[in-house]
Amino acid sequence: MTREELQPEWERIVDTGFSDYKKLTEAERVWFNVEPLITDGIVDHYINYGAEYNADTITDLETLNFTKVADLLRKMNSHFPNGKPSTDIDERAEQMEDWDEKHEDLLENIDNEFWKMSDELEKKLELYINENNIGK
Repeated sequence: MTREELQPEWERIVDTGFSDYKKLTEAERVWFNVEPLITDGIVDHYINYGAEYNADTITDLETLNFTKVADLLRKMNSHFPNGKPSTDIDERAEQMEDWDEKHEDLLENIDNEFWKMSDELEKKLELYINENNIGK
């Protein structure tokens, strides 16, 4: 199935993910966590929604055999206190606001590396969605 055909299922997964994340199946969780990366990039994962489930996202990327992208998240995480981004979006934003110019270069480099792999990740996610019969 195409992503357009799966849109109603995606909307259901998003509703479930935001209302009761633990109710997502493993396959649904992979989609829920990886799709926003493909759409927005890694930096937005931290600035906007996404890093609340950062550890799961890393696991989900590894499920898709995208360790290089998971490593980019780990690299970002290493710049947060205790190597973990806050699950609170406002606290995370505050932490990132204090980063100096060195971190700004880091952010740009990480996103640039990610965008080189994003098309391949998108194809792999679509294959995973279909292989796991999500939405059928």
